[in-house]
Amino acid sequence: MKKYSNCLLLCILPVILCFGQTKDETKLFAMIYSPGNEWNHNITFDQQSFFMEHSKHIQNLRKEGKVVVGGRYSDKGFMILRAKDSINAVAIVQQDPSVTNSVFEVEPFEFRPFYSGCVENK
Repeated sequence: MKKYSNCLLLCILPVILCFGQTKDETKLFAMIYSPGNEWNHNITFDQQSFFMEHSKHIQNLRKEGKVVVGGRYSDKGFMILRAKDSINAVAIVQQDPSVTNSVFEVEPFEFRPFYSGCVENK
């Protein structure tokens, strides 16, 4: 299954590569969300425990300018997150109750685009 996730990520990279590195001291991180131990496979995404809290957390990150792009694919979620370093990136997602309560597992990867120009940098 991981092989297919990586293939999908490679397929969408050309779409998201235009979200280049910021000019300030932040870095970009690809955050891959997967169903965690508490994910209930018998109900839909929006019926999962802590769904409203998760949505509110992501909404706040967007308002703060920390989320560059995000979306869902297959049974995964994907977000490009602005953060000072990997420790800060993990701390940001650990504020999400759906992560701390194991509805989601999140894997962070530093994201270093080699092309930017589609979106104005801050």
